[in-house]
Amino acid sequence: MFRSLKTTLMLWVVVVMLVIVPAWAYYGLRGQIELNDSAYDVALHDWALALGNLVDVERGRVSFELNAQTESLLRATSTTDDTLYHVVIGPQGDVLAGDAPLAGPPMTLLRGERRLLDAVHDGQPVRMAVHAVDCGRALCQVRVAETLRKRERTREEALALTAGLSAGGAALLALAIWGVVARTMRPLASVNAQLAERSLDDLRPLRRGRVPSELRPLIDAVDQLLARVAGDAARQRHFIADAAHQLRTPLTALRTETELALLEPHPPAVHQTLERVNRSAQRVARLADQLLTLARAEASSREPGGVETVDLKAVAHDAAQDWVPRALERGADLGFQLDAAPVRGRRHLLGELLANLIHNALEHAGDPQRPARITVRTAHAEAGGVARVALLEVEDNGPGLAPAERERVFERFYRPAGSAGQGSGLGLAIVRDIAQSHGAQVTLHDAEGGGLRVRVAFPAVLS
Repeated sequence: MFRSLKTTLMLWVVVVMLVIVPAWAYYGLRGQIELNDSAYDVALHDWALALGNLVDVERGRVSFELNAQTESLLRATSTTDDTLYHVVIGPQGDVLAGDAPLAGPPMTLLRGERRLLDAVHDGQPVRMAVHAVDCGRALCQVRVAETLRKRERTREEALALTAGLSAGGAALLALAIWGVVARTMRPLASVNAQLAERSLDDLRPLRRGRVPSELRPLIDAVDQLLARVAGDAARQRHFIADAAHQLRTPLTALRTETELALLEPHPPAVHQTLERVNRSAQRVARLADQLLTLARAEASSREPGGVETVDLKAVAHDAAQDWVPRALERGADLGFQLDAAPVRGRRHLLGELLANLIHNALEHAGDPQRPARITVRTAHAEAGGVARVALLEVEDNGPGLAPAERERVFERFYRPAGSAGQGSGLGLAIVRDIAQSHGAQVTLHDAEGGGLRVRVAFPAVLS
C-alpha cells in the first residue's frame, strides 16, 4: 500500500517524537525530583545545624537543652503527613536528647563532616541528615530524620505535571509540524490539481508560482513530457489532415469519372460494378472529409481565439440549404423546428457537428414500411430549474439504438452489428469531440414513436 508523502513525513515525525519526548520527559522529571529532594535535604541540614548549635560544653561536660518553643517550632515545621525525628548523641555514644532509636547504628564522622542517607525508623523509610558537632576535644552527632510522604507526593505531582506537559507539548508540536508539512506540500498539491483537472487535450506547461527548488526538476520533466506529447499530437493531426487532403482530389476525380460513366452508354454487365465503385468513392470521400473535420476540431480546441456568440438557429438554417436537397434525393422528410439558442463557440465546428448528425440520421432513418423522417430542433431549456441550456436535437424514425450500444457508438470507427447505411463510424465521435470542446454534453434518447433522438446541451449565453 502506497502512502502519501505527507503521511510518510508525519509517520517519521511521530517515530522521532516517540523517542525524544519520553527521553525529554524522563530527564525533566528526574531533574525536577532531584531539585525538590535537594530543597528538602537543605531543610534537614538546616535543622541539624540549628540543633547542633544548642549543644553546650561546660567544664568538660556536654549538655543539650531544647526549650519548648524551639521544639514546638521543630514539630510544626513538619507537615501533617510527615513526622520529624531528632537525636543528639554524646561523645561516648550516649543519647543526650531526642528519639533514642534514631541513635543506631553507630557512625564515625570527621570533624565538620555532614552526611545524608536513607534509613528506616519505627518501620518507616526516612531521610536523615547527620552532622558532626564539636564537643570540646571530642565529637558529638546530631541526627534529624523525616518521613518521605511529602517527597513521594511531590514526585507524584511532578510526574503528573511532566506527563501532562509532555503530552500537551507533543500534541501541539505534532499539530504545528502537520501545519508546516501541509503548507510546505501545497505547491505539490497545486501541481497535482493542475494535472488532475486537465483534459487530455490541454498540453500547456504547468503554472509554476512559488515552487520549491526540489520540485522544479519534476515540473521541468513534466513540461518536457507535455511538450513532446503536444509535438507528437500535432504531427499526427498534420499527417491526418495532409493525408485526407491529398485523398480528396483523386477521390473527387474518381467520383466524377464513375458518375459520368454511369450517365454515358455502357455495357449492362459493368453497370453494377460502376455503381459499387461510385458508392465506395463516395464513402471514402466522406471518410476523408470526416478525418479533416477531426483534425480541424482538435486543432481549433487548442486555439485561444475564434470563439464568438453563435445562434444555433442560424447554424440550422445554413445546414438546411445544404441538406434539404440531399434528403429529397433520398426521399426523406427533413424538417426544422427552430427557436433562438445562442451559444459561445466556433461557427464552422458547430456546422460540422450538425452536418454529422443529419448525415447519421439520413443513413439510419425510416424502414421498408415507412419513409424516412428527420427533425432538427433548437431551443432553450431549464436545467435543474436554475441554469439555462441551449439545445440542439436531431430526431429520426429509424430502428433506434439499444441502451447497451449508446456509449460505444461514440468510439471512433465503431458501428453496431447489423447497422444500415454506409457510415464509417466516425460521425458521433466527431459530434462528441466538437461538443466537448464547447463545454456541451451529448446524450442519446428514444424518439417518440420509435427511432433515436440525439441531444446536444450547450451552456447558454445569458442575456
